Amino acid sequence: MRVEILKYLGYQQNATVDAQTESLIDRALLEVEKLSEFKYVHAFYDYPQDFMLKHQAYMDYLKGSDGYLLCATTIGIAVDRRLKRLQMEDMAYAVVFDATAGVYVEHLADEYEKKLPYNSLGFRFCPGYAGTPLEDNEKIAALVKANKIGISFLDSGLMLPMKSMTGIVRIGGESRKSCKDCVAFSACAYRKRGETCYSQPQLLTPNL
Repeated sequence: MRVEILKYLGYQQNATVDAQTESLIDRALLEVEKLSEFKYVHAFYDYPQDFMLKHQAYMDYLKGSDGYLLCATTIGIAVDRRLKRLQMEDMAYAVVFDATAGVYVEHLADEYEKKLPYNSLGFRFCPGYAGTPLEDNEKIAALVKANKIGISFLDSGLMLPMKSMTGIVRIGGESRKSCKDCVAFSACAYRKRGETCYSQPQLLTPNL
């Protein structure tokens, strides 16, 4: 996770990290782990949802698959509350805490998905990727009843708790993440550094 946290913080690959930042990351990892209340819900489908049919990127992602999962996950409201307090008390640590929490929820979701009884799960395709609308977060959340794990939405569309996400996880198929399909391609800081925001490999093999 440390490598991903450093990416979030803007460090280039193999960059030298100062001792203070390393210490803040260590502190944040311990605190986020302590505060986290990880929850995950999912549902299997073997046909596309109406919202998927409106955007070719979803259909491209699902091409050749044997169905897919819709999912929603969160690490809970306590992390949000702590972050808000830190933003008033210690902004430097708040930045590191925020990055750590963002990486942590993705890491826990990845580990959870590895244990699901499906072969060759693809990367988690979240609304916003490849130009898909963020509004689809609410559609996925409704389908998997994400409110049961405490996820809700403001009128603005912002998801609460903030360290939550919804997504689609393909079963089988050959699609891979691609920078060229990303809505942030032209302004991406990772790409300008010759890096990606994601890691390889992109197919998850369950632990059997």
